[in-house]
Amino acid sequence: MNIFSRNGDFHKPKRIVKHKKKAWRITSNVEDVERFLESQRLDERLGAPFEERPSDSLFVLDTKAEVKKPVKIQQTKRKRKLKEIGPLKCYSILTPSSAVVDPLKKRNRVKLPEERGDPLLRKIKEERRAKGKIPMRFVQSMRDHKKNLEALKNKQPRYQRRSNFEYDIWGEKGDSLMIGDKEVVALDVSDDLKTYTMEKTGKRIYSRPPSMFSKTTGLAAVEFPHPGTSYNPTFQDHQDLLRQACEVEKKEIIQEKTTKRRLGPMLKKIPVEQREKDWMTEMSQGLAEDEETPDPEPVDLPLVRPTKPKTQKQKMKAKALKMQEMRRKKLKEIKKRMMEFDRLRSIRREIRESEDLQVKRIEKRKKEKAAKMFKPAVLGKAKYEPPQIDVNFSDEIVGTLRGLKTEGNIMLDRYKSLQRRNIIEPRVRQMQVRKYKRKVYTKRSHQEPVGVHVGNRYSSDATKIDL
Repeated sequence: MNIFSRNGDFHKPKRIVKHKKKAWRITSNVEDVERFLESQRLDERLGAPFEERPSDSLFVLDTKAEVKKPVKIQQTKRKRKLKEIGPLKCYSILTPSSAVVDPLKKRNRVKLPEERGDPLLRKIKEERRAKGKIPMRFVQSMRDHKKNLEALKNKQPRYQRRSNFEYDIWGEKGDSLMIGDKEVVALDVSDDLKTYTMEKTGKRIYSRPPSMFSKTTGLAAVEFPHPGTSYNPTFQDHQDLLRQACEVEKKEIIQEKTTKRRLGPMLKKIPVEQREKDWMTEMSQGLAEDEETPDPEPVDLPLVRPTKPKTQKQKMKAKALKMQEMRRKKLKEIKKRMMEFDRLRSIRREIRESEDLQVKRIEKRKKEKAAKMFKPAVLGKAKYEPPQIDVNFSDEIVGTLRGLKTEGNIMLDRYKSLQRRNIIEPRVRQMQVRKYKRKVYTKRSHQEPVGVHVGNRYSSDATKIDL
């Protein structure tokens, strides 16, 4: 307790009741004790009190005089002295700044690698290492490392992706583009000089895929017309053309009759009165109140007895029958294999017949493929329909070009030829016109709130506008 006043005079402390909690703040003045303890903590952090430290650690005696060097007028730039490389700031922050010893000697910390493990085993390993004995896993690791180095040395350079058009995408892997003309390629110079010359000329020859030159059809671009279409045909050619046109017409008539026969009952016309009567009859089904539907009679279902579980004797018998059936099938398979040795001749004959059948199938596929080249392929959902045969009847043939009646259309003929040669897909002209439903909305200015009292009733009608 401080017994001195502010001006330094000694005075007697006041008598205060100390056993009351209210007076603790007044009587408990420990500032002098805290100052003493703080000075002791500071000495512990610094290592020792100033009284016990040697003078060399506190003071430095400067015995060298500072000599000023003459300043050079011509030198405008000063050389910056390189600072000594000390510990990094991130590591220096982690180092302890106090000399106080850790009070907990057995504080948890991460053990170093040499501190881990059994000390006895560590001692045995050190003795073996001193004798030159190396564990097998280290030997294998060194071998694998050596193999990896050799594989890395012999590794092929990575193939460059074909993204900058530096390679021939249709050629072999790594083939460069052919740039230039045949004259430069034929010169007796180095490949680098050829490439440089062809790049600077600006002429490029890009390769095409092989499928680009393969024919998709065996038909000619312009087919010869039938001799019967001539302005002065022979009798046989004209009759042959008429026969072909007649066969096409017969097929169409038969197809039309078949369609009418199948769809005839569906397309039958019904009078308006009969249709309304049928509709009323159909809609009024089940609405008659005078007719009472009788209750369905109860159906007597047959009683099914619950299945009894099998006894142990029945289970053993079923197991024995199952094993007997398995033995019988196995014995049958063995007998079948033994019989195969007796029919070696028939087996050779079957093999020979299957090979002959395979050869015939291959020949058949080749013929079908060759015949397919002269037919239009399926390129879309629409089927190719051949054009109508242009034919003039006997009374229309005049024998001269001036009085000949023309048939057919050149544009339609060329269009069908493109479809027949698989250049364009068959198409069907779409005549359907979509009609969307008209949108109806209510203007905000014409709306009325729901439940508005109008006269003696509530009205919620609103004006509707069609778009």
